[in-house]
Amino acid sequence: MLRIVGIVLAVAALLWLAYVSRTVLTWLAVGAFFAVAINPLVTLFERRMRIPRAGAIVLVYLVVLLLIAGLALLFVPPMIQAAQELTDTVPGYVDQVQNSSLVERLDEEYDLTRRVEEELTSALSGVAGPSTAVDLAQRVVNGLVALISIAVITFLLSLYGPRLREWVMEQTTEASEARTARILDRAYRVIAGYVVGVLLVALMGALAVYAFLTIIGVPFAPLLAAWVFLTSLIPLIGATLGAIPYIAVAFFERWELGVAAIVFVLVYQQIENQLVQPTIHRQTVHLNPLWIILAVLIGAQVLGLVGVLVAIPVAGIAQVLLQEWWAERRRRREAEAEGDPDLIVVIE
Repeated sequence: MLRIVGIVLAVAALLWLAYVSRTVLTWLAVGAFFAVAINPLVTLFERRMRIPRAGAIVLVYLVVLLLIAGLALLFVPPMIQAAQELTDTVPGYVDQVQNSSLVERLDEEYDLTRRVEEELTSALSGVAGPSTAVDLAQRVVNGLVALISIAVITFLLSLYGPRLREWVMEQTTEASEARTARILDRAYRVIAGYVVGVLLVALMGALAVYAFLTIIGVPFAPLLAAWVFLTSLIPLIGATLGAIPYIAVAFFERWELGVAAIVFVLVYQQIENQLVQPTIHRQTVHLNPLWIILAVLIGAQVLGLVGVLVAIPVAGIAQVLLQEWWAERRRRREAEAEGDPDLIVVIE
């Protein structure tokens, strides 16, 4: 009885500790995710350039920073210009909405204009308050701390990842060594393949939107394409969230352009959903669409946006573990049915 009470208390203490340190555990999970994602490039630099692993990781960090800086120099100036033009154009869009017959009817029946003005005034007064400024400063500081912490955790996990794998392999028996190596390799392929696939899908979507908006003459194409890239990183609903702004801008230009934007969204989403994403998931996580939806919903409830981003690879790893467990159980039953004692011993 004392042993049971001690176990219950120990489990409760661990759960309490996990709850208190949930932010750090989230950073650890994200760092592990990134460490696995950059591992192919780190290994490539380590082998081809014959440099220590720490130097290869630093080189990968420098490559990523240079890539981000190059993309910023290439896209930020036109995005800033587009944002300024959009800011200057917003009052005209507002006038178009206010002068539409639909808004006039809603204003007459429900006093829509006055209610919108009251809500905007209340929201702006809350945003401009000193407490909001302090809260914004705290969020910026917390964001920088989280970013630096994740970068350090990623570096350390990437540096000691091979040693951690060797340690895990040393703890396994000779009979289960091959199975453990297979599980680790499959889990690694799930994460690395998913990261590369999601980035490719987001880049393809952003380039397609940029080309489409440029061809039909919708303004602010770089800014809207950048928004599409960011939202495309979110599973399931990202493409829809990314489409709303450029459809609205297209309608403000001409209703024909708005209709063309809607048709483009429907066609491209069909191509992406039926061809691109299934191919990526089939080659990486091998998940049924139903399990993908459930994983994303559960991830959103547990960790919010971070949970949404990592839900699919985590579900893929869980599926790998279940498949290996079920395959081992089936082999054990077959060995017991055949009555082969040597095979039973090997499995055990």
